[in-house]
Amino acid sequence: MNTKPSIITVTLNPAIDHSVFVDQLLPGTVHRATDSHRQAGGKGVNVATMLALGGASVAVTGFLGEDNPAIFETHFKRHALQDNFIRVPGETRTGIKIIDAQANDTTDLNLPGPAPSSAQCEGLLSTLLQQVQAGTWVVIAGSLPRGVEPAFLLELIPRLREAGAKVAIDSSGAALKAAVAAGVDLAKPNEHELAELLDAKFDDFQATLEAARKLCRERIPNLIVSLGGDGALFLTEDSELMASAPPVNVISTVGAGDSLLAGYLQGRLAGAPLEDCARRATVYAWSRLESLVSALPAPDELQQRMARVRVQTIASGDAPSQ
Repeated sequence: MNTKPSIITVTLNPAIDHSVFVDQLLPGTVHRATDSHRQAGGKGVNVATMLALGGASVAVTGFLGEDNPAIFETHFKRHALQDNFIRVPGETRTGIKIIDAQANDTTDLNLPGPAPSSAQCEGLLSTLLQQVQAGTWVVIAGSLPRGVEPAFLLELIPRLREAGAKVAIDSSGAALKAAVAAGVDLAKPNEHELAELLDAKFDDFQATLEAARKLCRERIPNLIVSLGGDGALFLTEDSELMASAPPVNVISTVGAGDSLLAGYLQGRLAGAPLEDCARRATVYAWSRLESLVSALPAPDELQQRMARVRVQTIASGDAPSQ
């Protein structure tokens, strides 16, 4: 019988991540790829994998297409992830990322996936409520599948919190807005998702900071705002930090934001102070940027990298030095 995990990730719309590398992307022409890589993905799966690599006991759930589950089942077994996914008719979608070496940018093609039924949505809720206990972190990450409306989160999140779970959300658009309206303990938007959530436009870092600070104080007690290459903000009700890594040799950006969240939660599970959580989060993202697959350095190197992360306390009314 499966034991209850310390953390559960919910990936409602997982994807097979297929990264294709080309020297230069020219629309309307034939390309010869220089490299290609496929792996089980989806934001919640990525978060769970990095947590498991760090030693956490993790369960994964959501909706998985019954026609092509093998790549996921192999991945779950390899990383000792407890598989609670509900199988639904059809194929799990593929997300194609075309990496242009010359332009140093990525073009995304996200294919459609299966649509779970209302009964399967109820089954997911039941599965989650059987797994959670007081203090369990539940991470809801990624987009909503076809046929699942944001209102589903308005039902799911309060039920989880009533059961004693702590809920984190890493999504965008209407799903993020619904989750915040339902009440979450942690959110991890990037600056563009934050602007969309608040129906705002940020002209500079100070505007982003003030908006994040207000959201944290009024609605979300733990807030991480990813700032891309500039680092990330880590805000709580009584502490405000900004953390950034040294220059990184970026191989792929796939899963970097998910790794940031995983590192933060790994620190929270260990009862670490916010500064250590921010350092660990940054190192997890740093490590993911330098690899095509989820990976962490050896413990000694991980500690050395944490020491190299720059963490600044944000004084009230001030922006940290850039």
